[in-house]
Amino acid sequence: MRVRKQNRHDFKRMNDGYPLYARLLAKYIYKIPELPDFSADDGLFIMSDFGGEHKGSDFSTYAFLILSADKRFVFERYIKELRGKHSLNEPFKELNYKDLRYGPIKRALSEYLDLVDKYIHGALVTVSIDRSIETVFGLDAKASHKQLVEQLSNHGFSGWKGKDAEKLLRVLHPLCMFLSLLGHQGQKTLWLCDNDAINEDGNERSFEDTQKIYGNILKMYCDYEFEILGFAKPFKDDPLTSDLLSVTDFAAGTIQDILQSHVKKKDYKGNDSKIKLVKWMAKESRFLTKINLVITKQDDSNWGCGIVQLGEKI
Repeated sequence: MRVRKQNRHDFKRMNDGYPLYARLLAKYIYKIPELPDFSADDGLFIMSDFGGEHKGSDFSTYAFLILSADKRFVFERYIKELRGKHSLNEPFKELNYKDLRYGPIKRALSEYLDLVDKYIHGALVTVSIDRSIETVFGLDAKASHKQLVEQLSNHGFSGWKGKDAEKLLRVLHPLCMFLSLLGHQGQKTLWLCDNDAINEDGNERSFEDTQKIYGNILKMYCDYEFEILGFAKPFKDDPLTSDLLSVTDFAAGTIQDILQSHVKKKDYKGNDSKIKLVKWMAKESRFLTKINLVITKQDDSNWGCGIVQLGEKI
């Protein structure tokens, strides 16, 4: 079921106390007419994948899947059958964008995408940022990164590099904004975040620091409390969570290619599998809301933010 979003946080009235990045996103998040209704659910899963850090990429892409943990079991049953049918378990193989030419993944893709649309109750969100924008927290990357590191340090979080702090907050602001709209008092949540620089252990900082910062950012947008705010790295060779994480991997890779082609006007060398993914991203689903936002640098050097418009005739 979908419902018009509940305006727990008044995004229309966000002031200068919030970063411009958040205020730009809020303008468009507020316009989304419908979001999933999780009011009857005890728990939510959050899956994420981040892309665009490879050479030649023009956009950094942050993908999130927020879904009902209570309603995932039908998807799990069918995906287990799909894995067996296409020999994806021995050896265990993740469904991912970079391996679309791998025979079993190529053959399973259409059925997999159909299962995602039919049996995942949630919101799939991508936020893409033009890589010519070095920071979304100020006008100068060096100054902004220094400030971000100082702010984290002042709150007891040491050991952050400016680039990693930038990425962490790029991820947390949209995630927490959507979670504040979708969640409900007393629910249990678990965020599975891929192994990444933002959640690695270092000499001065740890995985637990990222979890605490996540909780602090969420308080900026959320006026109620979750019973559990869980945070973990992916479970090794676990097909059930892996196949949910694959949704965000496919979304991040597909949106990256679309923006490279239509915004940056680069040649797009699509194959049958990539074309299927583009059509899937454009297709409306009964239970899965797909939302794609992009921030670009305009000709006058100002930032532009908007919704990536996709049509099923792509």
